[in-house]
Amino acid sequence: MNPSKRSIIAQLAQLRVLPILVTDDVEQAIRCVTTLAEHGLPAVEITLRTPNAMNVLREVVKACPGVTVGAGTILTPAQLDAVKETGAAFGISPGITPVLAKAAAESGLPYFPGVGGASDLMLALEHGFDVVKLFPSDIVGGIKMAKALGGPFPDVRFCLTGGVTVEAMPQLLQQSNVLCVGGSWMCPASLIAAKDWAAIGALAAQAAAAAK
Repeated sequence: MNPSKRSIIAQLAQLRVLPILVTDDVEQAIRCVTTLAEHGLPAVEITLRTPNAMNVLREVVKACPGVTVGAGTILTPAQLDAVKETGAAFGISPGITPVLAKAAAESGLPYFPGVGGASDLMLALEHGFDVVKLFPSDIVGGIKMAKALGGPFPDVRFCLTGGVTVEAMPQLLQQSNVLCVGGSWMCPASLIAAKDWAAIGALAAQAAAAAK
């Protein structure tokens, strides 16, 4: 495991919660990420779900050097290469394929594939990934799935993403193999569009407190 990946995992183990940001506006993204960091969440996943997402990612990385900025929704090796060129700290995918897993393992970019069950997890482990995203967590079983997979895969740790709420966080984080949880409820599109940074800051602070 390279030092940067080790440090990112250590940070996520401390924060226990990873905000997921979906926006196509550079200025709003920078302001949102800054607000999250100011309220106790200095790590963020920016998804590649919008047309301008790669540019947003690049500009946030430059503007927020004190924040661990990663990219989510990586689906192809080409996207993986583009993410690495932005200077992002890490990459995350909603699932896993042999081609993408191989490319990620060879890229040197700290990377966390998505899994939905044992077969996905076995593929991830074949390529050296023992910290993975369990997605969509609420659909595939959440804490019950993490607990079940902990039997045959005792050294794997999970980031639960999909349907996670601040109310559910304490129970989810009690499971020993859950590294952290992720979600977009701290920075919803409606509040970003309204530029309600105070409300986003309050949600971030609430999530940071719940994680403790």
